Amino acid sequence: MENNYLENSLPMTIKDWLYYHQNRLHFRQKYRGLDMIKNPFDLIIYEELIWQVRPTVVIEIGNASGGFSLWLSDRMKMVDTNGRVITIDIDSKGDTNLYKYKSDKLISIIGDCNDIKTIGKVRDNIGGNDKVLIIEDSSHTAENTLSVLQNYKDIISVGSYFIIEDGICDILDLGVRPGPMSAVLEWIKSNSNFQIDRECERYILTYNPNGYLKRIR
Repeated sequence: MENNYLENSLPMTIKDWLYYHQNRLHFRQKYRGLDMIKNPFDLIIYEELIWQVRPTVVIEIGNASGGFSLWLSDRMKMVDTNGRVITIDIDSKGDTNLYKYKSDKLISIIGDCNDIKTIGKVRDNIGGNDKVLIIEDSSHTAENTLSVLQNYKDIISVGSYFIIEDGICDILDLGVRPGPMSAVLEWIKSNSNFQIDRECERYILTYNPNGYLKRIR
């Protein structure tokens, strides 16, 4: 931790603080010893949605080091749905870190999330009565996000959510442009089965503006 960073942050604007936090502090976040780079305000919403929706399957697209996979697996225990987490990444780092935790409740798939074989493996682990929630956190390009939305939209259960992370890339200089939010705003025009739930953005700051998509039919 940098000396006096809180004291030095006092005169900052909210925008300056966000950049400072993103560049200096955000990537120090861990869960059970593994990196978990998430906005804490969005984590509150995720926990609330898991409790509200009570999914039997949460699909995490993009697991990085695996910390958020463990966080999700632990949160699934609180709803007592005998649920499981399916985590997908093109890189094997998260899979390696999760090796001792993997079970029928935490399933790790290595592969391109938009590859037909990967999608097939995901579907093989979902039953007809499952209630599915998806959190998308892969490459963040608008093109990739559109592909994920199209390939996974039918897996989402009515009343559940398709969460598209890091739309903040489209607002601030924190990543690729056009990014996830651009993809969502284009995609939602022709997908009336979903609506953007802005109520999920109520806690001071979200990294997922326009990214909480609720399936309504």
